[in-house]
Amino acid sequence: IVAVLFCGLSQAKYTTLNLSHEGRTRIKQLFEVLNYLGEIFIFGYMGYIWFTFSHHVFRALFIFGAFLSIFISRACNIYPLSFLINLGRTNKISHTFQHFMVFAGLRGAISFSLAIRNTSTEAQRTILTTTLLLIGFTVWVLGATAGPLLGHLDLRSVFAGGQSGMQVKPTIPSFFLLFHLLYHRLYLTHDDNEN
Repeated sequence: IVAVLFCGLSQAKYTTLNLSHEGRTRIKQLFEVLNYLGEIFIFGYMGYIWFTFSHHVFRALFIFGAFLSIFISRACNIYPLSFLINLGRTNKISHTFQHFMVFAGLRGAISFSLAIRNTSTEAQRTILTTTLLLIGFTVWVLGATAGPLLGHLDLRSVFAGGQSGMQVKPTIPSFFLLFHLLYHRLYLTHDDNEN
C-alpha cells in the first residue's frame, strides 16, 4: 500500500509533465473512472458481506471501545502533527480545519480487507462485524454530516476550488526541494520549449 502510494505521488509529480495536455486530460479521466469503479466494487462487496455473512458477532463493549479508540487515536494524530507542521509553514492549518479532519477522516476499505481475510474464530468474526459497523458509521453518518459541518465551521471557501486547488509552497528550501529542482525535474521531465 505504501509502495503504491509513493509510486502514485512520484508519477503525479513527474510522469504527467511528460504527457501532452490531451494525454493528461485522458489519463485523469481514466483514473477517475477506475476510482469510481473501485469504490463501487468495495462498497458493494461490503454490503454483500454484511447481508450474506451469517455469523456476525455483536459485542457492545468491544464496538463502543473501537469507536472510542479510533476517535481518540485520530485526535492524537491530527492535533500534534498539525502543530508540528504549522511550525514550519506560513500558511497554517487552522484549528477549525483540524477539527474537521478529526471528524471526517475516518473510512475503512483497508481495514475491511484485513478483517475479511480470516473469520474462523469468534474473535475474528467480532472484528469483522465491528469493522463493518465502523465503516458504515463513518461513511453514512459522518459522510452525510460533513457538508453541514463545513458550513458550520465556515470551511466551504477552503474546498470551493477542490483539493487540487490548494497549493502550499515550501517556506524553507530543503535538501529534497533542491534535489527536485536540480535533478528530478531536469532529468525526469521534458521541456515543451525544446521542440
